[in-house]
Amino acid sequence: MKSAWKDWHAKKEGVVEPEVEKLEKLFKENNAGRILDVGCGAGRHTFYFASKGFEVYGFDEDEEAIENDKQMLRKEELKADLRVWDMTKPMPYQDEFFDAALAVRVIHHTSISNITKIVHELDRVLKPRGFLFLQVPSYESETFDAGTIWIEPGTLVARGGPEKNVPHHFFRKDELLGMFPGYATKELHSNTDHYGGYCLIIQKGRKHAAFQCSFVSGLARENQ
Repeated sequence: MKSAWKDWHAKKEGVVEPEVEKLEKLFKENNAGRILDVGCGAGRHTFYFASKGFEVYGFDEDEEAIENDKQMLRKEELKADLRVWDMTKPMPYQDEFFDAALAVRVIHHTSISNITKIVHELDRVLKPRGFLFLQVPSYESETFDAGTIWIEPGTLVARGGPEKNVPHHFFRKDELLGMFPGYATKELHSNTDHYGGYCLIIQKGRKHAAFQCSFVSGLARENQ
């Protein structure tokens, strides 16, 4: 799986998503100064926000990528708190620590049960009124081929190629939004020129909302 990520990071290195400038404006308007970059990889969004004066934290399970990011930060005289970490484990941060978090094309690379854990952790570390930006694949807009194996409802792996055995979960719109009760949707779009999946910007409510992850059973019934 790491080799596939390295190939993708190499292609995207230094290129930020088009939504990022909009996020920068949104964060500054709401005094959201402390940001978490989940699965920061080659560091493109970490570097961008650090260069704009934000307090940036990030993690990735690729040790080489994190070391390269740290070297680049030193070279550019920028600061960010980066570490090697597995996103399926409890995040090494205090409750309500971040004003905003990014997870760009990363949380879908695991099972539904692990995605649920990641969502809970994102909710835990976000402050009330905190922002979350996600990019995830869309089930509705994807064309699936015979070279994949469905391992659970909505999740497949490739039989071969650079992403062999790498899980990919494809979200339905109602499934994705249903994972974040108590969050206000600021923007949701898909099938843009730069990405065919969902781009979602949401804001946490003032009070904590108990998670009701009923989407798993719903998807299971739908795929029976």
